Amino acid sequence: MKFVLPGDRIGSSEEFFKGNGVYEEQGELYAAIAGWLVVNDKRVEVKGINRLAELEEGDVVLGKVVDVRQKFALVEIDRKKGVDRDLVRKEVITFIAPNLRDFVGLHDVVKGRVRGNRLLFEDSEMGVLKAICSFCRSEMIFEDDKLKCPVCGNIEKRKISKDYRRGVW
Repeated sequence: MKFVLPGDRIGSSEEFFKGNGVYEEQGELYAAIAGWLVVNDKRVEVKGINRLAELEEGDVVLGKVVDVRQKFALVEIDRKKGVDRDLVRKEVITFIAPNLRDFVGLHDVVKGRVRGNRLLFEDSEMGVLKAICSFCRSEMIFEDDKLKCPVCGNIEKRKISKDYRRGVW
């Protein structure tokens, strides 16, 4: 077995059928999560190193963006809605978007819905709850439908939650 990281190319959709932990983009198959690559006949999947036992399909979670790559971001999950304590284990889940820099930034605090090994921002209450400036690392403010840094004046785009900076999630 081979160990893969999110974004690692696995093969083409002509060679393999995609399974869990794998996503397809323009006919190529990539790892969606970190883990062990498993090939059974012509089906490939990635068995994650992080157990997502505490997270189920449809759960609403709160997390922090810990890595942003060209095609995906990694989010460290801190809390699950409806649970009055922090999660026992920190889980890393993948967020994939076509124009990723318009959705999240490094160190942003986000709220999303779990779907498989991905985090979705489909509803208006899902998205960035706290944005961090990519230049000076200050907390950004949302005014006039723009995110603006009060320290350096930088303006950025994000998929903003309707609960942005309200202290609720």
